[in-house]
Amino acid sequence: MLALLLDAFVLRRDRGPFEHHLREAIALNRERAPLYDALTGGASRRISFGLIAAEVLLLPMARWYDSAAAPYHQAGIPLLEALFVPMTDVPPFLAHRPCPAGATATPPPAASAARRRVEGAFREQSFAGAATALRAELVLWSAAPEMDALVRHLLESALRLALLAPGFIARSREHGLPSPEPMLTRLLRMHLWGLVTSSLLDRWARPLQQRGVAIISQDVPPIPVPAMDSARPGRHPALTD
Repeated sequence: MLALLLDAFVLRRDRGPFEHHLREAIALNRERAPLYDALTGGASRRISFGLIAAEVLLLPMARWYDSAAAPYHQAGIPLLEALFVPMTDVPPFLAHRPCPAGATATPPPAASAARRRVEGAFREQSFAGAATALRAELVLWSAAPEMDALVRHLLESALRLALLAPGFIARSREHGLPSPEPMLTRLLRMHLWGLVTSSLLDRWARPLQQRGVAIISQDVPPIPVPAMDSARPGRHPALTD
């Protein structure tokens, strides 16, 4: 019965961009979970469960954001439509992706410290400061490109948000709409608070990735970084990748 209720909850059709993105991710991870399970003799089970559980738990929050963003979408300001990239861009599933020897020699940075650094930069210089700090964090997390994929995914998404936010705020002002800055700030902080859990899942995935099982790293889509001038007032941020 619980499984049926969960399926009904996940498979609802009335969805905004955030919820749609989550549901696509849930469907992909549910499809790939048994494939990884077979490859790893069950060692991947807690990773798949953690990913799916986190995505399902985020659905009510995603619906709130979609509802709050609806007036902006109706005015042609794609707050969430431009932020969340399609899951169709996820790499194809491969049973084996070679991992370079020694890729795990250097431990990843501390996710909690990364969160504090970006939050501090945001407090000092708003979205521009957060964007600068996020670029620096992505450099720190690039030592093992086959790993730490979930943390990088959140950092890249947060960077996209930080770069697009000023343009959204300016366009909202032009349309006479309330500033979306409070909502975008909450969404940025939600990304940052997700870094610690993501780091744990990445840490669980490392031994499997070292064996060539690319769980997580081949299950998240690439996130384009907008051009620096995409936040200029009057431009459509979603069209500048």
